[in-house]
Amino acid sequence: MLIDIVLGHNAEYTLTYELFDHRVAERIWQRFQTTEFEFLSRTQFYNFGETVDSVQAKLDESIEHIKQLMPGQFNNADDLNQLHINFPDLVKNTSGELRQVLSMFNYHLHHLEDITRYQNKRFLFSHQDPGEPLEDNDYDLFTPTRLTNHLYMNYPHVGKHILELFYDKDANIPKEHIIPTSLLKNDCVAWFAPNQYAINSNDIIKKVKRWLMPIANKLPYELNDKRLAIGHICLGKLIGSPDLDKIANNCYINRVEVR
Repeated sequence: MLIDIVLGHNAEYTLTYELFDHRVAERIWQRFQTTEFEFLSRTQFYNFGETVDSVQAKLDESIEHIKQLMPGQFNNADDLNQLHINFPDLVKNTSGELRQVLSMFNYHLHHLEDITRYQNKRFLFSHQDPGEPLEDNDYDLFTPTRLTNHLYMNYPHVGKHILELFYDKDANIPKEHIIPTSLLKNDCVAWFAPNQYAINSNDIIKKVKRWLMPIANKLPYELNDKRLAIGHICLGKLIGSPDLDKIANNCYINRVEVR
């Protein structure tokens, strides 16, 4: 099973991944083969030459767009901070242009945080895809490890997953915003940063669970329940070595094909 991610407005560069032999990867491959998904996001590329100023400018543009679509509601920094905090509640009740603009506001805000804190080179894409429930054995595929030049299923919900809570040490999050992964979607993350937790993944899971103990009452499952879905599902590995300059010059998902 192969998946081609074609980059550039004129299809200038293609990355080909060989998918692994497990149900989630196979199901995503099948769904790409049988369904024409409409993109929600094509331009979410992290650390391919952006600067803090360029990301801030895009964030400012999205804020101005929100003000135009929702006049009188977001006029100062406190209002916008509340927008970020309440984003999961707000975006689920919107559609069309407003949903897209709110999503881009959220993306640019996280991009700004990422470029100053983590600098992990990657890109992701998402679709208008309702998804389908994960099956019990699928939860055994989750791992905190992320490996260079591998492809992962993207977080498919509006909220925060468990590993993100741990990264951000976000103990004050409302319980309704904690949403462990429970859906399979044809949304992906291509990871080009150095390996994360490749050696000590079990130790990381133990640290995450220890950190969760004081807020265990907010969690939808017990700490040892695999449905907490700590980490990500790896879908496959890149064939060959990536040309990072070509990716940086073509930061646009043209299409996704399977074969």
